[in-house]
Amino acid sequence: MQKTDHPIRFSVIGYGRFGKLWTQILSEHGGVVVYEHASEVIRREQEHVRFVDLPTALKQETIFLCMPISSMEAFIRDNASRVSSASTVIDMASVKSLPIQWMDEGIPGIRHLGVHPLFGPDSYAVNQNNLMIITPSQQYPELAGTWAETFASWRFFTKIILPEEHDKSIAYSQGVTHFVGNVLKQMNLPNTNTPTLGYTMLRDVERFCSNDTPQLFRDMLVYNPQSVNMFKEFIAATHEVSANIRKVNIQPDTPFTLGVMGGEGSFSQEAGKLWLKNNHFARAGISCLTNAEKVYDALNFGFIQVGLLPIQNATGGIVLETVKGLAAHNCKITGFFPFLVNQCLMSRQEMTDALPASIHSHPQALRQCKAFLKRHYPDVPLVEEEDTAVSARLLSEGALPGNAMVIASKECVELYHLKLVKKNIQDLEYNITDFVTVIKE
Repeated sequence: MQKTDHPIRFSVIGYGRFGKLWTQILSEHGGVVVYEHASEVIRREQEHVRFVDLPTALKQETIFLCMPISSMEAFIRDNASRVSSASTVIDMASVKSLPIQWMDEGIPGIRHLGVHPLFGPDSYAVNQNNLMIITPSQQYPELAGTWAETFASWRFFTKIILPEEHDKSIAYSQGVTHFVGNVLKQMNLPNTNTPTLGYTMLRDVERFCSNDTPQLFRDMLVYNPQSVNMFKEFIAATHEVSANIRKVNIQPDTPFTLGVMGGEGSFSQEAGKLWLKNNHFARAGISCLTNAEKVYDALNFGFIQVGLLPIQNATGGIVLETVKGLAAHNCKITGFFPFLVNQCLMSRQEMTDALPASIHSHPQALRQCKAFLKRHYPDVPLVEEEDTAVSARLLSEGALPGNAMVIASKECVELYHLKLVKKNIQDLEYNITDFVTVIKE
């Protein structure tokens, strides 16, 4: 790092790949100290960087948080009292809404700001179009203009936008790029003797993402509230495009019935509607058949032509009733269909008890919400039911205790006139269930 006679003004918290780059950039404009908890990094870099302890780093004039966003909330909460009241704290994460919220709540008396550099160690170059997105906190809106001028004097281009607007935009401009790049990395694309322009561009995307850690990619999606919509659209679009080249057993203009494993308002019904839409079946109906055995029976008797059945979930694992049915019945799988499941906790409208007498749902739903239930309802009995939507209907009809709760899809709240207690209680943000389409062989 270039030596400087400037008084120390900056500190960098976190000396990963970007932290190292940002330290080098800052050293051109003032003195820099670095806090890094990984001792092996300190040993490797200590000849070039001035490492300090955390209390010293938190007393500098400007503190840049270059740590993974997954550790930022706890860091701000645990160290709020150690930050100098004269400091300005700037987070450098690629997601902005949550860091701004954490700083608003954790260090309201200390000036803070969000910044997202739209460059990294592999794309930064001096005197190129290096853009800094600045997202102000409503508590300190004036900082955005001040730092825009500062960054401009450092030869950066700047743009000021609100955190929510940033996250919505970056979910696509950055999220899709990294999603595609990571998919390509998994494919292990070969070198080719026929390098078309499109293939070369894909390899560029793959290389662009090759140095990013799995944690960076995951944090980018998990901590951006807007990424869920992008993820759902990406999965749906991928399935729809692939459907165009798969052999379809039933023509889109032919009337037929799709059987799903679930009652009215079930996730299977939701998945069935989306499957029909993605495959452009305009004249098809859906038969809600509650369980897998009824779907297989309906196929055997010709009541339905295609069955849509869940086969595995990221948290809940294999759906045994689907697998056992495939082994017992003369049916074959014709396709796979991933579907994002968001579990909701609900009660009867008139229930006022803080704790329910019991919580009812399909075993898969209970498994998908295991950590949530253990944390919030550790002593409440969990009762397995035939189906999520059926449990909602039974609660509505009075067939379950009036002070019970159920886990089902959000559609069941309106369908069965229930009260939504809490939505999205599944343990995984991206709670994907893989469905299979099956036909009679």
